[in-house]
This record gives sequence, structure tokens and C-alpha cells, in this order.
Amino acid sequence: MTDITKPKADAPVPPTQQPSEVSVSARPPTSPARILRPYLRGGEAAELIGVSIRTLEKYRSIGGGPPFLKVGSRVLYLREDVEAWLQHHRCRNTSDDNYAAALREMPSRRNRS
Repeated sequence: MTDITKPKADAPVPPTQQPSEVSVSARPPTSPARILRPYLRGGEAAELIGVSIRTLEKYRSIGGGPPFLKVGSRVLYLREDVEAWLQHHRCRNTSDDNYAAALREMPSRRNRS
């Protein structure tokens, strides 16, 4: 038999230890230091453009994306280049020359091998 001691009926019960409410501030998605950096990593550039990292990888291999730098195994994008690339692709409507040029630059899904 195990000897388990039960608290006496008139003994004060210690208060249950509630974990103190610790306010953990969530880290902002982009810290001020990253906003001011002239070079962006692939994920940051993809977020700025509004595409996935895989789409940027595709742009690097087939062309059509912003200029990039390859430093060792790291791929970097100059913030100015990404913003200029975005401005270059601005369109006012679907009859805009930039819109037609953007369609021509994109690889056709039908012509994939």
C-alpha cells in the first residue's frame, strides 16, 4: 500500500499557482532595421512583391523577375531594383502597353515541357 497523506478538512489549502500573465510582445514581421537595409533576402523580396519564394526562384531561372545578386549560396535583391521592377510593371488598364508586355514576358503554361 502506498502512504498518501490527505489534507485535513480544516487545513488551509494553498492557492493554486496561476501562471502570471506575461505579455509577450509579438515580433513585428519586419523590424525597422530590415526596412532600412538596402539588400533584401528572397523571402523579404517576395513579400514586398506579393509573390511566393518559389515564384521568385522561377523568375531567377527563366527570367522576368527583378535583378538579383548571388553571394555564395545566398540570393539578395537590391531594394531599389525590386521597387523599380514593380514600377516598370505598373498598368493603368488592360489596354496599356505595359500590360501586353507583361503578358508576353510570362511563360505560357501550355508550352511547358
